[in-house]
Amino acid sequence: MKGLRALGIVLLVFIILTIFIMVASQAVLPKTGISTSELIPISLEGVKRILILAPHSDDETLGSGGLIQAAVQAGIQVQVVIATNGDGYHLATSKEFRKFSPGAKDYIRMGEVRQQESLAALAKLGVPAENVHFLGYPDRGTLALWQRNWSPSTPYTSPYIHANHSPYKNTYNRSSVYAGEDFLADVFSIIDGYRPDLVIYPHPEDVHPDHWGLNAFTRLALTEISHMDSAYQPEQLTYLVHRPDYPVVKGLRPAANLIPPPALYAIYQNWVSWNLTPDQVNVKGQAVQAYRSQLPLLRNLMVSFVRSNELFAPVTSADMPTVEYGKPLDPSTWQDLLGRPIPPVQLDPTGDIFSHQTVPEIDLKAVYTARSPDGILWMCAQLDGKAAREMSYSLRLKSLTESNILSYEARTRPKRGQVAVTRSGEYFCAQIPLADLGNPWAVTLAATVESPNSIIPFDQTAWQVVYVRP
Repeated sequence: MKGLRALGIVLLVFIILTIFIMVASQAVLPKTGISTSELIPISLEGVKRILILAPHSDDETLGSGGLIQAAVQAGIQVQVVIATNGDGYHLATSKEFRKFSPGAKDYIRMGEVRQQESLAALAKLGVPAENVHFLGYPDRGTLALWQRNWSPSTPYTSPYIHANHSPYKNTYNRSSVYAGEDFLADVFSIIDGYRPDLVIYPHPEDVHPDHWGLNAFTRLALTEISHMDSAYQPEQLTYLVHRPDYPVVKGLRPAANLIPPPALYAIYQNWVSWNLTPDQVNVKGQAVQAYRSQLPLLRNLMVSFVRSNELFAPVTSADMPTVEYGKPLDPSTWQDLLGRPIPPVQLDPTGDIFSHQTVPEIDLKAVYTARSPDGILWMCAQLDGKAAREMSYSLRLKSLTESNILSYEARTRPKRGQVAVTRSGEYFCAQIPLADLGNPWAVTLAATVESPNSIIPFDQTAWQVVYVRP
């Protein structure tokens, strides 16, 4: 029986791995009656400055190439930030330079190629090179910077370019190293200096770690800036690129519309749409063709975004309620000061992947958090099935204090200094004194399910910002 269980875990690791390399064959596509007529159209009225953040060279065009054109044509200033240089894509680098085992210099050359491709594509869309910022952070390393290599004293070393800092001459901040604090500081610096009215960045449910990682860093930077200056509250929109169920039908279909993934639309219906003119669709298609190093391997996905509209999801945050009544390990019993049930601060799609349908104990459903009257933070994640002993469950958060950002993790198998997570039916929970978190004014948090020996999670929720009001 144990052998069968181990075999099942290995199979699940393989399934999740295929998702992260964008193999869409594992997707479960529920029937959908979603119509673009149900989506709210975006208005650029009153917008003077737009900032678009992309994890890699090409995401800025795939996610918002049509909106960029319209903004430029309307006289709106557009700046683009590209967080990594895409210099960790082995298959593309091997094909580009015809080497079975590329070396560090080859990966750096690939990064330079991809930079030039973005500049060429953005020029077609109307954005000059001086409005494009390359941060130079490590491709496929954003997860490590967010979760492990936060401090500049312990920087991340890219296994591709064999460096812990950017080797590119056009890097936005040449003194930065591959660390979360430096990444955050660079994003903060650009936003604070430019003060865009509209910020566009990746969706938190994108399965690529560089995408949801850039979302987390951007959310954190915007949250800090708005905390320092409450008068600055820019509009925020997020775009989706990598999910096995998105676009729902792939391939070049320029007359068709993009619709939200049914699993995400089931939990959030507040998607908005930007409609492209036929000329804008054509120009976006030309811009996509500029990414010649990526097309041989990703053509079917990339041309799927050359359509008559672009989709975005607005950003929402939450306030942390005070729980007046309830059991710490059962959020269904939590009630606030007025006796109302306390809802989750973050929902997560269920049954959207084959492995989640067959093994519900790895399928996350929601995250709850509240504070007790005696100053304890309660945090629970809900599964679609009963929590299993074979799995590793964790609750992660960053505590935003007036002087620092502190990282915390609670696990079912805690390491030294970590809080223990308690399984309770379909929930796994932890309690942490707010004083131990530095009495934060906000936290950003998420839940993860892994196998004990896995490096890729079976499931994880989006990171959510929760304000801790006095």
